Amino acid sequence: MTAILFALAVVALVVYGLERNHRRQLHLGSRLAGSTTAEDRDLPRVVADLHAAAAHTTTTRTAPRHQARPVRSIHPARSA
Repeated sequence: MTAILFALAVVALVVYGLERNHRRQLHLGSRLAGSTTAEDRDLPRVVADLHAAAAHTTTTRTAPRHQARPVRSIHPARSA
């Protein structure tokens, strides 16, 4: 019985402390408030990157630099 009363007293003190701290915080408005006039540069950057990647892949496909060698598979029993 004493343990239950002690646990309830601890829980009550924790709740009181949290509520007191919450009431003392300054509420200066929404945390999401801010300027919406900023320019989003992600879309032009991604488009430029895609154009550069497309130009790079078309030039390397027309003139390969080396011949691809066949890959040998290694059997686990014969790898030693």
